[in-house]
Amino acid sequence: MLKVATVTVIQEVNQPDELIPVLVLCPSQDEKQLLSSADFSAYCFHCLEYSSLQTTPPKLKGQVDLVAFCQDAIAYAKVHKIAAVYYSFDIANLVAAVVCQSLNIFGPRLESILQCFHKFYAREIDSYPPGYSVVQLDNEKDILIDKDIVNTLRFPVFVKPVCSSYGMFCGKVDQPEQLQQVCKDLARAYQPWWQMYRDLFQAFVDGTKYPLAVTSQVPLLVEDLISGQPLTCDGFVYRGQVHFLGLVDTVEAKDGSVDCYVFPSQVSQAQQRAIYERVANFIQDSGLDNSFFCAEFWLQEQGSPVLIEMNARMSATFGFLYQQSLNFNLPKAALTLAQGICPDIPSQTLVEKTPTSCRLYLSTRNNGLASTLFDFSLAQQTLSCSQLITFNCEAADQIKNTYYHPTPLAELNLVGSNRAALQFYGQHLRNALLLERRSPAYQIAVAQDCVLQGGEGLYYDPRSNQLFCLDYGNPQLIQLCLTTRKVQRFPLPGLCYGLALSGTETVVLSGELGLVELNLNTKEIIPIIQDYQGKQLVCNDVVIDKNGNIWFNTIDEDATAIRGTGALLACNPQGQVQEVFAGLGYANGMGLSPDGRSLYVVDSLERSVHVFVLNSDRTEATLPDIHDHHKFIVADETEGVPDGLAVDGAGRLWLTFWFGGKVVCIDPQSQARVREIVLPVINISSVTIVDSKCDRTAESPCKLFACSSAVPWLGGKVLAPWYAGDLPVDRQGYLFEIDIEL
Repeated sequence: MLKVATVTVIQEVNQPDELIPVLVLCPSQDEKQLLSSADFSAYCFHCLEYSSLQTTPPKLKGQVDLVAFCQDAIAYAKVHKIAAVYYSFDIANLVAAVVCQSLNIFGPRLESILQCFHKFYAREIDSYPPGYSVVQLDNEKDILIDKDIVNTLRFPVFVKPVCSSYGMFCGKVDQPEQLQQVCKDLARAYQPWWQMYRDLFQAFVDGTKYPLAVTSQVPLLVEDLISGQPLTCDGFVYRGQVHFLGLVDTVEAKDGSVDCYVFPSQVSQAQQRAIYERVANFIQDSGLDNSFFCAEFWLQEQGSPVLIEMNARMSATFGFLYQQSLNFNLPKAALTLAQGICPDIPSQTLVEKTPTSCRLYLSTRNNGLASTLFDFSLAQQTLSCSQLITFNCEAADQIKNTYYHPTPLAELNLVGSNRAALQFYGQHLRNALLLERRSPAYQIAVAQDCVLQGGEGLYYDPRSNQLFCLDYGNPQLIQLCLTTRKVQRFPLPGLCYGLALSGTETVVLSGELGLVELNLNTKEIIPIIQDYQGKQLVCNDVVIDKNGNIWFNTIDEDATAIRGTGALLACNPQGQVQEVFAGLGYANGMGLSPDGRSLYVVDSLERSVHVFVLNSDRTEATLPDIHDHHKFIVADETEGVPDGLAVDGAGRLWLTFWFGGKVVCIDPQSQARVREIVLPVINISSVTIVDSKCDRTAESPCKLFACSSAVPWLGGKVLAPWYAGDLPVDRQGYLFEIDIEL
């Protein structure tokens, strides 16, 4: 009868007798979901959990009796004729060794696990350990520190528990006089955990051989502070033979926490050989067998790699990396080994030809409700469909700062060929989804029923509260009523990129058809202008001023490149057309100032905004023209290409960034950036403003709409920044609704 454990059985209901019974110890929710997938249909999983013990991150929710848990596991395994034991968590590793040893099931033995997990004994086995010693908390109040310890260690030193995981209860000590208090504080916090480990070791380990495993005093390891490049070596031991899987680089954030894990490692061949030799020697000396291992190192510019930890288990965190880069299923391999069968490791090609995979963390050090720290809705709507993201918590969870590491709210699973580009993309998504990075604050929602392929030409009509959006990936006009949220779609005969309202029921469209007018009631399309001076026009964007003049710009490109310059043209109400300005590198978004005197035109090639001051002295019969012109640069080559443009009621410019995944507000007078809004996609094409109810003197408009595109800009390859070619391809475009807090 179960005493402390609870069990969940995962099996294929139709053929339970033919399935391999596997005991799974302390699985996470993600693991249970994984084991429920079709990849593991040959097994019947018996998942034993302990309600008082949280696995990731480790947490004691009550008093934990590991001896009773082991006894429960052994009894359960006997009754259900368990053939293999599966585990991935450190404490589960200890329990698994006890179960395997007690029932003579294939797997590791507890003594070898102890020599890996207990950091003092691991240091004793290691050939080239850093300087280290042990201090102990006696009678729950006094730390026993030999003076020789203080004299032999080089400060600063690092203090950590002899048995722990996840970097818990660790601390740096800069000066000898600080050592006593730091050790006392850490040992008191660690005491409940040590009680749990000690009881297990007293029941199943030879205390005369391993006295520091059964001591009633609380032991801590004090050692030289080690720094360098973190790296992990993974593999397994099968019947005494060591098999190496690979090396994973740990990229650290500025605060020393883990930013991401990347495979394959960039270490040199000489460093790789040195690491493999150290691991093989340790395994031989410890007697570790029939187990996966995960060895953590610090690499330093000079000297041998420093072995920090030897974990006698697989590193479940790296499962995605090995699957994507090597097509190696780590959990399946662990199950294979647990059955006494040697897993097949695929032969590794040159590192240059191996896909780069990255597990990147979206973490916080803040406290509070998860939904106030992370934009779950936005992440689910834009990333979940492409399986780029894994959530580590739910929106309703309370998040508490653990002090040891920031709390990982979600993880990104990225694959490509350029690790720097993947890290850039991960940082971009952090900025888009972590609410603490939105300052001043703003809220983003995905407009429902507005699926796009190539979003463009956003326009807001304040008179009817209607929003218009073009989709050039699936040629159509989308009309969204912001009052009723009703969506209408109008198929178009060609690709259109710009839109302006010309009447209560008519819009002007610019694109590959030149300029046309669409009647929203009759669906009739009437040409305005298709060619100019004998050349067919391909128009990009369009605006209509208060006098009814249509201002539009042209582009010249094909699928391979931008072929020539564009121009700014104007058409008066009488239908007369005139070229106003030539020489736009790649003409793009346009907007008029609130007083109608200035026309802004984006030049994507120059990454600039042209400012045209309109001639106010002309008569109705004359063609519109300009009397002044200047431009200013709005972006550099590393942050993407300015694309769409809108002007708010206070005259500020809002620019979208293709390849940049953001909307930037700029004061055209000072040319200073006022604020920045980051979206969880890369190609933002158009923006419009809903500010009819706003205070015109306020710092920001009330609401923005921005759209993105999943259609690649083939002609714009020359403008692509260094990272653009190695990012995940968006499956669709989105219409984003952005509320800005005033």
